[in-house]
Amino acid sequence: LVDMNSIVIVSLWILLHISNTSCQDEKISVLRGEKVELACPIDIATCGELHSLKWFKGTERIAVVSGDGEVAKVEGSYNDRLSLSHEAQTSRLIFRSVEIADEDTYLCETTFLEPSELCENSGAYSVALNVNAVPSVITLQDGNRNSIKNGSHIGPMREGQDLQVVCEVYGARPEPVISWHRSGRVVRDNLVVEEHNGLYTVKSTLSLTLSRQELGATYNCRVEMKDLKLSVDNQFHIDLQVRPTKINLSGVEHHTVQGTKVLLQCQVSGARPAANMTWYNSSKLITEESSEMTSINTKTYLQNDGTFETISQMIFTATRFENGASMRCEADNIVMREDMDRPLHDTLTLEVMYPPVVSVKPENITVNETQDFLIFCDYEANPASLESVKWYRNSQEIKLNSVRYEGGNPEQTALLIKNSTRHDIGAYTCELSNSIGFDVSDNEVYVDVIYKPTVMLTMDPEAPVIENDQANITLLCNIVDGNPMLLTKVRWFLDGEFLKELPECEEETLGTDENLCEVDPSKMLLQNVGREFIGNYSCEGFNAAGWGDVSEENPLDVYYEPGNASMVHYPYIAIKRRSVTFNCSIEDRGNPAATRYRWLRGGKPVLDVVTPSWTVDPVGLDSRTTFSCFAYNEGGEGYPAEVNLEVHAPPAFIQKLQPYTGALFSTANMSLSCRVECIPSCSISWFKDGIGIDESDERYYITNTYLPAEPATGDFESAYSVLHFNMSAWPNGILDRIKDSSNYSCVSTNNSAGPGVRSTTYFGVEYPPENTSLSSTTISVEEGKIPPKIVCSSRAYPEPAFYWTRNGEIIAKGSALIVDDVLERSDAGKYTCTAFNKHGNHSTDAYIDIHYKPTCQIMRKEVEDEDVLICVATGSPRESEFEWSVKYANDSLQSHRIKSDPYESYLTLDDAVSAMRIYVCVASNNVGMGTPCEIEVAGYVAWWLKGDVLTPYILIGAVAALLLAVILVCIIIICICRRKRRQEKFTGESSTAGGSQIEPGEYENLPFHGLQTPPKKAMLCKTNLAPSLKHHNKTLTPSCFPTHPYNYINYQKDCQKGGLQAPLHPTLQHSGLPAPPPSSGEPPSLDDSCKSAERKLASLDNSDTLSSHSFTIGGTRSMKRSSEKKLIDLETVTPLYENLTDSIQIHETTAPTPLVPPGKPLILEGPHQERYRISLKKPGRKGGSSRSNSAVSNSYYDCIKPIPAPRHRKYASTNSLVSKAHPGVGHGLKAYGGNGERYDHSQK
Repeated sequence: LVDMNSIVIVSLWILLHISNTSCQDEKISVLRGEKVELACPIDIATCGELHSLKWFKGTERIAVVSGDGEVAKVEGSYNDRLSLSHEAQTSRLIFRSVEIADEDTYLCETTFLEPSELCENSGAYSVALNVNAVPSVITLQDGNRNSIKNGSHIGPMREGQDLQVVCEVYGARPEPVISWHRSGRVVRDNLVVEEHNGLYTVKSTLSLTLSRQELGATYNCRVEMKDLKLSVDNQFHIDLQVRPTKINLSGVEHHTVQGTKVLLQCQVSGARPAANMTWYNSSKLITEESSEMTSINTKTYLQNDGTFETISQMIFTATRFENGASMRCEADNIVMREDMDRPLHDTLTLEVMYPPVVSVKPENITVNETQDFLIFCDYEANPASLESVKWYRNSQEIKLNSVRYEGGNPEQTALLIKNSTRHDIGAYTCELSNSIGFDVSDNEVYVDVIYKPTVMLTMDPEAPVIENDQANITLLCNIVDGNPMLLTKVRWFLDGEFLKELPECEEETLGTDENLCEVDPSKMLLQNVGREFIGNYSCEGFNAAGWGDVSEENPLDVYYEPGNASMVHYPYIAIKRRSVTFNCSIEDRGNPAATRYRWLRGGKPVLDVVTPSWTVDPVGLDSRTTFSCFAYNEGGEGYPAEVNLEVHAPPAFIQKLQPYTGALFSTANMSLSCRVECIPSCSISWFKDGIGIDESDERYYITNTYLPAEPATGDFESAYSVLHFNMSAWPNGILDRIKDSSNYSCVSTNNSAGPGVRSTTYFGVEYPPENTSLSSTTISVEEGKIPPKIVCSSRAYPEPAFYWTRNGEIIAKGSALIVDDVLERSDAGKYTCTAFNKHGNHSTDAYIDIHYKPTCQIMRKEVEDEDVLICVATGSPRESEFEWSVKYANDSLQSHRIKSDPYESYLTLDDAVSAMRIYVCVASNNVGMGTPCEIEVAGYVAWWLKGDVLTPYILIGAVAALLLAVILVCIIIICICRRKRRQEKFTGESSTAGGSQIEPGEYENLPFHGLQTPPKKAMLCKTNLAPSLKHHNKTLTPSCFPTHPYNYINYQKDCQKGGLQAPLHPTLQHSGLPAPPPSSGEPPSLDDSCKSAERKLASLDNSDTLSSHSFTIGGTRSMKRSSEKKLIDLETVTPLYENLTDSIQIHETTAPTPLVPPGKPLILEGPHQERYRISLKKPGRKGGSSRSNSAVSNSYYDCIKPIPAPRHRKYASTNSLVSKAHPGVGHGLKAYGGNGERYDHSQK
């Protein structure tokens, strides 16, 4: 077999290579490192069952898979990188990370057990796998193997140099194509290709000899891989340097004029890098730093060929110094400097026309008044001929038409001035002009003419001065006019009389006393100037020309302070809150005469009073101090006068009684106080209703204090009195609300300043609210109507305020509760009115009862072995009347027994009805008739009439169970007999495996006695169609239960809950009925529960009926236990089946309504609807919705442990049925029989 396989493989390989790519079934191209799956199709439908599948790489087998996929093996070294995925129609070979070595043709060989004739499979499926690789590196390098970045520049390089660039690609597959491009044209290169481990390395070398043609050239290396649709460009630019080729200097063509702007432009082209420009004046370098009047601006422009054109402009102001100058421009760049070539240059000669350049001489001339003097004017100009001559003295043009002047014309530029005067003193300049312009001499000639002085007397400091300063005054004799402006002697005068001549030395004694001769004669010092120096001073000066005239007189004024002050005031004793006037006077008014006075209060100046009279109004505590006054002027302040003011205060309240004073009747501490300001002192007395309170009255005691003055508040000394209530002396230690409410007064005595004062307060006894009452304590109103207002009143002092609350929230303020909107049933309840004041609060309650039409709910239950429909009504008032009918039928309910009470109505179903019916119940109360509710009930059909195919099997099973039960009974009887022989009596569990000990007389009560033949039913697990039965404190385990064979349900395991869960019947797919909640502990499995029932069969109680059925509705469980009968442990019941022939009605509701005791209004949960005077919102009411799925009859049941049926039963129902109710209406249940006991959806 191995040899045969080898022959087949070799043959397939040969055929594969012969056919080459034309016979390949599939071709796949991937990148190295990617995950790839090779799929092999398997035609099972045509070829039959697969025996095995093998994968080959070329001729090497690398993997094998069994037909069922249970054996899948990757062979050899491929085990770490390959995996297999086998499915019914496809088998996949998976590469986790494909490598270059994996490129090959892969063959999938399929072998079928018995291929049919229609099978067109050749047994082999080939896949060509091509593995490509993106280049790992693409580089550009120069001849020195230095890396060149994409888009970078190479250089700078010189013309004529050789350049070599290598473009290299590493790690690519398939072989990439490299090409060089310049300006879109392909350039020849040298190509070298190498292969290593399936990856290609390609190197392309570009060799160039640089010339001007490479200016601005860009070379691009393009790497292309068409299979990968990859194209990568790497380019570089050549930075080539060349020398300039041309220079041109342009500017002034003929001549220029001095002062005009001259523009010279030098243009250089053909250079790269740009040329450097240099300017020369003859052989002197010109820069902007060397001349502020010169500006050089150079700009460079890139040309299309990659060279630069440089334009340099030199702007300067032409002067006479540029006349005949040669201006030269030179240009070079780094290429010329490295080759040591001379710069390119161009030259331009300038001719400058300029106005005369003028100078005057001599520099200075000094003459006596009436003498003649001559001034010269020299110049240089182009052209040299003059057109005009002008002379200036102190920048003012001299009119040369006077006989005193000679010269000053183009023929004689010098100026002669005859008979000079003091007005000829000044600086002289000359102005000459030609055809180009004019110019004024750069220098000047100063002419000085001497004459006698004119003086003026000044003082330092200037008058007036203050005598108390004992200042020194310097008299200055200042020369106003004269030449020279220097006084050598000065004479001083007071009120026209000669005082002194300075200096005080004679010419013949000049060398004997140098100190007297070296003083400045223009200054005289007056020391410690007082009132005796007052007068008019003047002086007379002398210079080289002689004595001048006497100056005008200048007065000297000296200020001194006024004399002593005296003060009087009225009245002599001031009264608080009245006025007092002070008068201040002086005899010597000083210089200048004093007109202003300064006042001091307590040693502090009063800034806003400067008059000799001052009135203080009003007088206060701060007036009881020292007052001072004095006169003052510019010479100083006089001696002050001072008095101490005495101030009295008439009686006045600082603290008076409040108009009203209140106290709680049970207060322990109470007092009244008064404080009266008075100087001289006074006393305070207390009165009650105008009658003085004696100190011997034991109900009161009084404390008096005389308090000092308070400067912070301005209060004088005051009398302080406190009236204390001695509450221990009051009857029962409390205040009487009537008798003790009185007027209390405090009264002060008179003093010399004024009469006494009185203050009165009304004292009220206060108490908290009490006796709170309502206008109506209970109000009944129909739903949708507005109730009458409720008024709240209470007794309190002070008067109380009111607010209304409901459920702890304030809904209104004020004594009246007024509802402005209609009420709904959720508004029923208790409303609380609270009266309050500062001492407390008191509340009372009002009740609002909302009447509304009843709503009903129909439930189906088994009551005393009868199938009963229960109609429960919920309304306000609770008492209702019921009416039953059949919907869509003319049938009457005469055969049905109906029993009603004010809260529920019971309708007993008739077994004779075989058709499906819809029963309708209508409830009504004194408000009106409610909305009808209805329930669908299927007709009664005997189980043996259903024609179930499982019925024979059920009968056989029942017979077998009966035989087994007989055997078990025999065993139990034998065990009982043996125990009786030992005369031992046991009541617990038997030690045998059978179970409990049973008396023979109790055989009739065993659950299998009289067992009927069960119907044929399919065995299904528990569904959530209806709540299931449970035992006390235990959860019923899922068990088998009969169902209709055509209503088959697929069950699936619920991994989270650990139980079986069935999808709903198609008619119940959208049902919202909740499943029974799990009890504590995990529920046992189906097999375990059945085995447990078999093991505990003998432990049954001797009861023949089930004492309690427990149902789960809405997530709650309830249990009723009969006190007369023992509870049967449902875990021990033998899984027997009843003749269940009743119909199962499945209903659901989204919001079950809790049960409401009789006589109490239904309180709906959820947000209360506020409709009071405060801002309230009306949220939408939430209501439940329900629907019925009635098209289910004897099809499938709740998966519960079967309960043995009593022999006298015709049928039994194991489901609690909830009626189809009107949407949005709650439901409630009441016990059957009217005994008042509540039932929570349970059966009795």
